[in-house]
Amino acid sequence: MGPRLGRLLDRPALTALFNDAFSDYLVPMRLDEEAFAAHVEINDIDLSASPVAFDGDRPVALALVAIRGGDAWIGGMGTVPSERRRGLGEAVLVAGLDDARERGCRAAWLEVIDRNEPAVRLYERLGFRRERDLIVWSLDGRDDASAPARTPTVDDAHAWIAAHRPSREPWQRTDAALAGMRERRPLRALAVDRDGAIAAAMIHDDTPTVMQIAASDEAAATNLLRGRGVRMSNAPAGEPASRALEALGARMVARQHEMRIAL
Repeated sequence: MGPRLGRLLDRPALTALFNDAFSDYLVPMRLDEEAFAAHVEINDIDLSASPVAFDGDRPVALALVAIRGGDAWIGGMGTVPSERRRGLGEAVLVAGLDDARERGCRAAWLEVIDRNEPAVRLYERLGFRRERDLIVWSLDGRDDASAPARTPTVDDAHAWIAAHRPSREPWQRTDAALAGMRERRPLRALAVDRDGAIAAAMIHDDTPTVMQIAASDEAAATNLLRGRGVRMSNAPAGEPASRALEALGARMVARQHEMRIAL
């Protein structure tokens, strides 16, 4: 009997499957059970809509499907190395998209590293189309180079960001995701002013990882980020924050294609 599709709601087992499937990924990725639970909860992953392929009793492939309103997002799709090239990744992804459609979703989104050409070809063959590129940045800190900044409340910073963000937030940094993060750990805010008003603001954790950021222009983003050690995932290419990070010498950890399919 060949592999069958089903569901796996046991989080320790799902964590192990996720780590096995991503064990040789282009960017190292390994989650402990707490981090996996946070990923599921903050990003609204619906485990009942997330197919798993089994070979006998052994789970060998998964597609994590998140749902918010009329949109779905693939929060991780992969096959354990020993079972690849059997079409299992495609099977769980198609089943996950079918589940999302049945739940009323009109579109599904995902991100894929640009160097992962086989995955890009698969997604394009299934009907996904590239929307934009998202960059993962890492900037080393230098206290002597930091620009003066103030610390507004997270609510005040978020209100300014929401009014000035240049485009919609990627799935992991939407307002819904930010609310979920605030329930799990303390967040902080920084802002720089120009002519007596905020010119750039960001919300971050203690890592510090930037959760949300917006700036009036590249110069304001540069003043906010200069000298501060930060990591920022899925910053839209070409926007002020990405241009500032590049100019400041941040390391590009990965470039991802954000892709969308109509359901």
